[in-house]
Amino acid sequence: MNERAAKVGVWAYLLFTVASFALALFYLLNGGFRSNVSLVALPVWMGYTAFTTIKSVADLIGAQNRTANFTRMLDRWEDTFGKRSSALVLLAFMTIVTGAIKLAVPYILFQLGVQFA
Repeated sequence: MNERAAKVGVWAYLLFTVASFALALFYLLNGGFRSNVSLVALPVWMGYTAFTTIKSVADLIGAQNRTANFTRMLDRWEDTFGKRSSALVLLAFMTIVTGAIKLAVPYILFQLGVQFA
Protein backbone atom coordinates (compact mmCIF):
# COMPACT_ATOMS: atom_id res chain seq x y z
CA MET A 1 0.00 0.00 0.00
CA ASN A 2 2.84 2.39 0.78
CA GLU A 3 5.20 1.18 -1.94
CA ARG A 4 4.58 4.14 -4.23
CA ALA A 5 5.11 6.70 -1.47
CA ALA A 6 8.23 4.82 -0.39
CA LYS A 7 9.64 4.97 -3.91
CA VAL A 8 9.01 8.72 -4.04
CA GLY A 9 10.83 9.06 -0.71
CA VAL A 10 13.77 7.01 -1.97
CA TRP A 11 14.00 9.08 -5.17
CA ALA A 12 13.80 12.34 -3.21
CA TYR A 13 16.57 11.12 -0.91
CA LEU A 14 18.68 10.24 -3.96
CA LEU A 15 18.05 13.60 -5.65
CA PHE A 16 18.93 15.58 -2.52
CA THR A 17 22.14 13.55 -2.20
CA VAL A 18 23.14 14.20 -5.82
CA ALA A 19 22.31 17.91 -5.42
CA SER A 20 24.48 18.05 -2.30
CA PHE A 21 27.38 16.46 -4.21
CA ALA A 22 26.96 18.94 -7.07
CA LEU A 23 26.82 21.87 -4.65
CA ALA A 24 29.97 20.70 -2.86
CA LEU A 25 31.74 20.34 -6.21
CA PHE A 26 30.62 23.83 -7.22
CA TYR A 27 31.94 25.35 -3.98
CA LEU A 28 35.20 23.41 -4.26
CA LEU A 29 35.82 24.61 -7.80
CA ASN A 30 34.78 28.21 -7.03
CA GLY A 31 37.12 29.10 -4.21
CA GLY A 32 37.34 25.96 -2.12
CA PHE A 33 41.09 25.83 -2.64
CA ARG A 34 41.67 29.04 -0.68
CA SER A 35 41.69 27.37 2.71
CA ASN A 36 42.68 24.03 4.17
CA VAL A 37 39.26 23.59 5.81
CA SER A 38 37.40 23.69 2.48
CA LEU A 39 40.15 21.79 0.71
CA VAL A 40 39.76 18.86 3.13
CA ALA A 41 36.14 19.02 4.28
CA LEU A 42 34.42 19.46 0.91
CA PRO A 43 36.07 16.41 -0.73
CA VAL A 44 35.29 14.32 2.35
CA TRP A 45 31.62 15.36 2.10
CA MET A 46 31.71 14.66 -1.65
CA GLY A 47 33.07 11.18 -0.94
CA TYR A 48 30.25 10.51 1.50
CA THR A 49 27.59 11.73 -0.93
CA ALA A 50 29.12 9.75 -3.82
CA PHE A 51 29.10 6.59 -1.69
CA THR A 52 25.50 7.22 -0.63
CA THR A 53 24.44 7.87 -4.22
CA ILE A 54 26.03 4.65 -5.48
CA LYS A 55 24.45 2.69 -2.63
CA SER A 56 21.02 4.23 -3.32
CA VAL A 57 21.20 3.48 -7.03
CA ALA A 58 22.29 -0.09 -6.28
CA ASP A 59 19.33 -0.46 -3.91
CA LEU A 60 16.94 0.84 -6.57
CA ILE A 61 18.34 -1.50 -9.22
CA GLY A 62 18.99 -4.54 -7.05
CA ALA A 63 17.26 -5.97 -4.02
CA GLN A 64 15.46 -2.70 -3.25
CA ASN A 65 16.21 -2.86 0.46
CA ARG A 66 15.86 0.89 0.81
CA THR A 67 12.36 0.90 -0.67
CA ALA A 68 11.39 -1.94 1.67
CA ASN A 69 12.81 0.02 4.62
CA PHE A 70 10.82 3.11 3.66
CA THR A 71 7.68 0.99 3.23
CA ARG A 72 8.08 -0.62 6.68
CA MET A 73 8.73 2.80 8.21
CA LEU A 74 5.55 4.19 6.63
CA ASP A 75 3.57 1.17 7.81
CA ARG A 76 4.80 1.68 11.39
CA TRP A 77 3.95 5.37 11.30
CA GLU A 78 0.52 4.58 9.91
CA ASP A 79 -0.06 2.14 12.78
CA THR A 80 1.15 4.73 15.29
CA PHE A 81 -0.87 7.67 13.97
CA GLY A 82 -3.87 5.68 12.84
CA LYS A 83 -4.07 7.52 9.50
CA ARG A 84 -2.12 7.11 6.29
CA SER A 85 -2.17 10.85 5.62
CA SER A 86 -0.34 11.59 8.87
CA ALA A 87 2.37 9.08 7.97
CA LEU A 88 2.77 10.63 4.52
CA VAL A 89 2.96 14.14 5.95
CA LEU A 90 5.67 13.01 8.35
CA LEU A 91 7.58 11.36 5.51
CA ALA A 92 7.36 14.54 3.42
CA PHE A 93 8.48 16.70 6.36
CA MET A 94 11.41 14.44 7.20
CA THR A 95 12.46 14.21 3.55
CA ILE A 96 12.46 18.00 3.19
CA VAL A 97 14.35 18.55 6.46
CA THR A 98 16.94 15.90 5.59
CA GLY A 99 17.35 17.39 2.12
CA ALA A 100 17.76 20.88 3.53
CA ILE A 101 20.47 19.66 5.89
CA LYS A 102 22.24 17.86 3.05
CA LEU A 103 22.18 21.05 0.99
CA ALA A 104 23.30 23.20 3.92
CA VAL A 105 26.40 21.16 4.78
CA PRO A 106 28.46 22.13 1.67
CA TYR A 107 27.55 25.78 2.20
CA ILE A 108 28.54 25.64 5.86
CA LEU A 109 31.83 23.92 5.02
CA PHE A 110 32.57 26.53 2.36
CA GLN A 111 31.78 29.38 4.75
CA LEU A 112 34.04 27.85 7.42
CA GLY A 113 36.80 27.77 4.83
CA VAL A 114 36.20 31.42 3.96
CA GLN A 115 36.31 32.41 7.65
CA PHE A 116 39.58 30.57 8.26
CA ALA A 117 41.27 31.69 5.03
